[in-house]
Amino acid sequence: MSHCYKPFFMYISKKDREIIKQKFGGKCAYTGTELKDDWQVDHVEPLIRNWWTNTAMFEDNHKLDNMFPVQKIVNHYKGSLDLETFRTWYLGGLHERLNKLPKNPKVEKSIKRKAYLLEVAQLFGIEIDKPFSGTFYFETLS
Repeated sequence: MSHCYKPFFMYISKKDREIIKQKFGGKCAYTGTELKDDWQVDHVEPLIRNWWTNTAMFEDNHKLDNMFPVQKIVNHYKGSLDLETFRTWYLGGLHERLNKLPKNPKVEKSIKRKAYLLEVAQLFGIEIDKPFSGTFYFETLS
């Protein structure tokens, strides 16, 4: 079965970005932290984009009700994962991966990776002995 790809231009107007930003009162939909200036829009049900050909699978997911405001690093970490994979594998096992990080990395790549994972963990309140709660901020709202 082949997929038919057509050019996909993802545009979000300033007005729509403000609507998305205010969905959770200026907070990250996943962490509940105040959005930083470099916040991004995440497609909850992901798009899978090919940046080289400017095409996308699931482009019907590019609609306001599927867009959440999130911290840039969280959007990067989630990538094009669905919510359950993000919740159970990427976040569910993060506390265990923290324990495997080198104590004093010497190589620049290792230093950056450790800082990156620690920042993601901190945003979700994850520590070596404290796993992800399993609940995203937007799920705690009525």
